[in-house]
Amino acid sequence: MTRANATPPIVELQDAEQRREWQKFTLSDLPEMISAMHVCQSVHALSVTPLLERLRNGPRHPANGLLDGIHPDTGAGFLHYLVNRGILQREGEEYFLTQLGECLTTDVSLARLGVYVEAYGGVTSRIGDLLTGEAVYGKDVVRDGGPLGAHCATLFSFFHTPVVLQAMQGRKVKRMLDVGCGGGQLIVDACLRDPSLTGVGIDIDPDAIAWAKDLAERSGVADRVEFVVGDAFAPKTWPAVCTEADGLCMMSALHEHFRHGEQAVVDLLDEMATMLPQLKIMLVGEPELRFDGRENDDDFFLIHVLSGQGIPRDRTAWFDVFAKSLLQCRQVFTRPGAGPRICFYDLAARPS
Repeated sequence: MTRANATPPIVELQDAEQRREWQKFTLSDLPEMISAMHVCQSVHALSVTPLLERLRNGPRHPANGLLDGIHPDTGAGFLHYLVNRGILQREGEEYFLTQLGECLTTDVSLARLGVYVEAYGGVTSRIGDLLTGEAVYGKDVVRDGGPLGAHCATLFSFFHTPVVLQAMQGRKVKRMLDVGCGGGQLIVDACLRDPSLTGVGIDIDPDAIAWAKDLAERSGVADRVEFVVGDAFAPKTWPAVCTEADGLCMMSALHEHFRHGEQAVVDLLDEMATMLPQLKIMLVGEPELRFDGRENDDDFFLIHVLSGQGIPRDRTAWFDVFAKSLLQCRQVFTRPGAGPRICFYDLAARPS
């Protein structure tokens, strides 16, 4: 007689075809890809809910408020998942960020993640529709400019503002014009770090200009910077205040003009140089593609393909463009170990 509590026999059913298919799946790296996709979404979710701040500063115990405002069952399961992925560790009933969790949630890491998940997530999720033409970028699909501007501002402030400031100081610039300034972070940062500097920012987006003005006010530099609405690619329409600058910077914008052809970029450079002959420096900061898989290079390339922007180039290709213009490239600043990877071209009018 079989006892009621006896463990029933376990029968494993395998066959050659099933083993082959499972081996193909495991060798494809898809398990890791699927996990990476969900980790990215989860880290982003962690950052946009109160959970991250609580894990950093408390409360860290669900009974003390860690899950306040979070669905209790979903939240508890989510914390368990993050422990499984090594992002959190549990000590008793409290949760703490691991070293991996801390690295994943630095300002720079979250900004890099936010560019792809938040700003371009709506684009990359519709690759199939964009390929077949069922969706058109700019009409049916668009990047989210708000998060893009905010995350790029974080990255630029950390990695690239020091380069811009060094270049401007090296040319003794007193008033800097930031063309395509977005939310104004670059010029505000520069003025905060150099008390002798004043600036003007121009951008086509009125909301971005409103944000920039508020940022300048909150940062205490509103008396030294001005922000105006205007088209970065139409210098002849710029407000007169832009002509007061003796230094110009244009960060990660000029390559978008390649969608109109290389000559359009040359013409724009010439127009700016002709309209602003007093410039001591025209600093063009541009992302540089290697067209490989290092440092998310291929991901950066993909979002430009899908969004119909001009494709960023490497420095050699930019030298060819500058050679066709009225400008000469005096030197190039680079910043190894920074993302996005950018070359800064110090341009000036050719000697007559």
